[in-house]
Amino acid sequence: MLAATLVCVGVTFAQQEMSKEQWQQEVNRSTQLRNELQTKVQHLTNEVNALQAQSSKLDGDVNKCMGDLYTLVGADVQKTEAYRAEIEAAERKADDLIRLSDADLSARSGEVNELAAEVKSLPENKLSLIPEFSGRLDALDHKAASLQKSSSPPVATANSYTVGNGDCLWNISKKKDIYSNAWLWPKIWKGNDLVKNPDVIRPGQKLTIPPGGEMSSEEKAAAKKYYAKKLKGAL
Repeated sequence: MLAATLVCVGVTFAQQEMSKEQWQQEVNRSTQLRNELQTKVQHLTNEVNALQAQSSKLDGDVNKCMGDLYTLVGADVQKTEAYRAEIEAAERKADDLIRLSDADLSARSGEVNELAAEVKSLPENKLSLIPEFSGRLDALDHKAASLQKSSSPPVATANSYTVGNGDCLWNISKKKDIYSNAWLWPKIWKGNDLVKNPDVIRPGQKLTIPPGGEMSSEEKAAAKKYYAKKLKGAL
């Protein structure tokens, strides 16, 4: 701006004849303008330096606070970086799985369950209390739960079945509209008090069909006892 002003002054001098007094006034005016601009530049420079100093102090305060926080949770910068990397890896895995269809997720349910287990273990680290991580862990937990729900086949709800001629618990259990798995027959046995002997059911009996899924510990124990008794009888 100062250079432009001096050029304009030079052009003015060239375009018109000035007296010595007028020339001196123009020089004085240009000098004053230059000084004013230099003062403004210096003022702005001082403000920038002050802001930089303030920023440096704030950065130092933040670093000190984070250092104190790491000490409280028994960690340091290196451990924090490693923990951050764990979370980022889990986030990437969750995002990749979320893009899949429910059918594909069902086929990769093992990966989904591994991710869910990993996500559940992350809060065990005290670093999870740091604000940077707590919100991300909540989001991860929500994603993992959603993925597990989408990857799990629907579980049959309780219903009833009327025993027909030639039926047995094994055959009933393997029916497609029951469990599609003959080995789950103990669920029907233990879910019906009227069935005292699992080998004896009669046509016309109305059986309650408990929800499907993995057998309970009680059902497994009953099946084990049943098979042991059968084996002993065979010997």
